[in-house]
Amino acid sequence: MKIALIKVPTTYADWYKRPVLGLTYISACLESKGIDCQIFDAYFHSWSEEELISHIENFKPNVVGLTAMTHEIVQAARVASFLKKQLTVPTIVGGCHITALPERTLEEFSAFDFGVYGEGEKTIVELLEYLENRSLNLNTIKGLVFRNDKGRIYVNEPRPFLSSQELNGLPYPAFHQYYGDNRNALAARDSCYVMFTSRGCPYSCAFCMRVLGRKIRRRSVQNVIQEMEYAIHRYDAHTIDFEDDIFLFDNENTRELLNLMVEKDLPKRVRWSGLTRADFVNPDLVSLAKRAGCYRLEMGIEAGEDTILKSISKAITVEQVKRAVAAIKEAGISLGTYFILGHPNENRETVRKTVDLAAELNTDTIAVGLMVPYPGTKIYDMSLRGEGGYRLLTQEWSQYDKYGGRALEIKGLPYKELVRWQRRALINFYVKNLRFLDALRFFWHKRNALWFLIKKKFAKWKAWNKQSKQANGAY
Repeated sequence: MKIALIKVPTTYADWYKRPVLGLTYISACLESKGIDCQIFDAYFHSWSEEELISHIENFKPNVVGLTAMTHEIVQAARVASFLKKQLTVPTIVGGCHITALPERTLEEFSAFDFGVYGEGEKTIVELLEYLENRSLNLNTIKGLVFRNDKGRIYVNEPRPFLSSQELNGLPYPAFHQYYGDNRNALAARDSCYVMFTSRGCPYSCAFCMRVLGRKIRRRSVQNVIQEMEYAIHRYDAHTIDFEDDIFLFDNENTRELLNLMVEKDLPKRVRWSGLTRADFVNPDLVSLAKRAGCYRLEMGIEAGEDTILKSISKAITVEQVKRAVAAIKEAGISLGTYFILGHPNENRETVRKTVDLAAELNTDTIAVGLMVPYPGTKIYDMSLRGEGGYRLLTQEWSQYDKYGGRALEIKGLPYKELVRWQRRALINFYVKNLRFLDALRFFWHKRNALWFLIKKKFAKWKAWNKQSKQANGAY
């Protein structure tokens, strides 16, 4: 059996261009079972949809599996529909969107025959066993949603999350699918090795789905160190990005890992980055992180006003944020921060405080997104009920994107005004801190995304103009 694992093209081809960790774990698990598997990541390779389909057709798979976030699900369904007809193959979808809306996704998109929700490493193996020899009963495969021959949709019981011991036992991610056997591929692509040390997040942020659950499951410190050594020897990795929901906890486990990195002299061979929280950061912890090879941290700040932070259950304060940023800067670690505009009951004054805080903190980079009511989140439920001043503008999933999407607005803060504040946040950040060269670098790096947004705006204007002419009898 041959299976193609697919990531559809993205509109922002230059953002976060790295292997999809979930796909590489799925691939590694399938390969360990002797299944012929190949990843087709249009996102990573900057393929168009036509190029992606051409590569898949040449592979001639028996099954195709696609991963999709909410704003990608429509395009994933279009690709699945074409391949299903062209190759006469069953189609599987996994990822965040199907996990949030398992039954509805199959109801909306007939192109998908099966959905894998939650962690997919075990579910996909059992599903392929069924497709190959029908030795299993579909109804017994946990974490599966499927449509029977009569079109009825069944959602099987959830699959329990993998335990810490099971995470330790997973094969290393199949990065050879991206880099081949070229030991210098990472250096040649100026890329980094991505890995995780834990899955899950215990916090309850209103805008987050927590797709990997609320309970943290940690790999052992020894297991993490072994993979870091493997990354260096197999791929000549020079940089590692830890993709945990939160990597730099202030706890015994994290300190044990950092101390072992120092003991193994890993900082002499590799540097690393990861996410942390403002309430975890203190001078002692970031000093240890720096000695262990940390060169960059990222932190979700989200808002510049304590009442807003409390309303989204972020469980931090602005004062904690300021102390954390100061400590990270003092340690000489690069820092990227994330903000969102459009929180529940937001107004111009609270938005202004967020924009001002972003400029005041003057971190190395910032990202300012608009609130998106992702399915499976508290914000999504609030928007459906019209709570928090929200007005849901659409359930067209392609619009559910923090950058360029148009899904939500707030009473007193219409969508177009939120977009203006988003632009102002970026301009203030660079202008107030006299960082004009950094601004040029930022806009050059994001040029593809900016060009896409300009084309999107132009397409909307053309459609509006055509409708106006039709209404006036010009056609």
